[in-house]
Amino acid sequence: MTRPVLNRLGRRFMWASMGVLATAVIMIVIAAQQMFINDQDLGFLLWILIPATIAAAVVAYVLSAPIARDANMLSDAAARVGGGDLTARSGVVRADELGDAAVEFDRMVDRLEAVEKERALMLSSISHDLRTPLAALRASVEAIRDGVAEDPDASLKGMEHQVQALAVLVDDLQLHTRLASGTLVMRPTRVDLTELADEAVETLRPIATANDVELAIRATDRIGATGDPAQLGRVFRNLIDNGIRHTPPGTTVTVELTVHGDRAVVRVVDQGDGFPPELGERVFDAFTRGDPARDVRTGTAGLGLAIAKGIIDEHGGDIGLGPGAGGVVEVSLPM
Repeated sequence: MTRPVLNRLGRRFMWASMGVLATAVIMIVIAAQQMFINDQDLGFLLWILIPATIAAAVVAYVLSAPIARDANMLSDAAARVGGGDLTARSGVVRADELGDAAVEFDRMVDRLEAVEKERALMLSSISHDLRTPLAALRASVEAIRDGVAEDPDASLKGMEHQVQALAVLVDDLQLHTRLASGTLVMRPTRVDLTELADEAVETLRPIATANDVELAIRATDRIGATGDPAQLGRVFRNLIDNGIRHTPPGTTVTVELTVHGDRAVVRVVDQGDGFPPELGERVFDAFTRGDPARDVRTGTAGLGLAIAKGIIDEHGGDIGLGPGAGGVVEVSLPM
């Protein structure tokens, strides 16, 4: 359907211009009736108004046509987005309020598109992570029910592991959702980061031992910071656990704590192959994993580093990949 050259906004612009001229004509006629203007001058003024009217119409058209065109473009883009096309953009470039509205509209659609992509990725990742443990649970239940399980106790133990993995997945999803929505309540207090690191190491030591991995802490002194001890402890556990899963057997995951100026710096270093270069800082995005085949049996749902980043951001700190061989994650917190 072809749109008219001028939409309602353009026609209003045109009518406003004509209204100004009509007002001028009325004022001239009133002035003539009150004998302020003689007949000769009145005729001259009226003849002048003819080209003025034509010029006003041309100027109104020239000025309103681009406004009408850009307003139509913005309206078309809004209709496409309303229909589900999140690739639609206004394409309007103007140095006025209409241009500002178009820029804000495009930014809004950018955010909507990002949210939709994250939603699709989340559903895909959750489906992937749930499929294998649920299939294993179903197979074990059927084997026990039919009496064909060779070792029912071993099957039950395996089922317990799968249930625990699913519980961890649900907890991580809930925490990630609260971080993303800004509803996670922090309870800051003065904490000893060295002590938190030591507690995290002792918690994960059995897992490290099972993987033939050593855990070590290097700290020159006690380092304090202000933060939520429970959430910062989770950050330490997530980073150390990530290091354990990606370092080869017989190697060491080291937690280094130092002070740089008014910042406490924590580095978790493993001796693996490091983070894939193509991922870069995207390793801190939700559901990002270096091994796409990884599921909850062998790792996490790709939320560990994303949760760590969310918690550190809430504390006003920074987290990123650090320099050095192997995998290095560096956290900086205000002291």
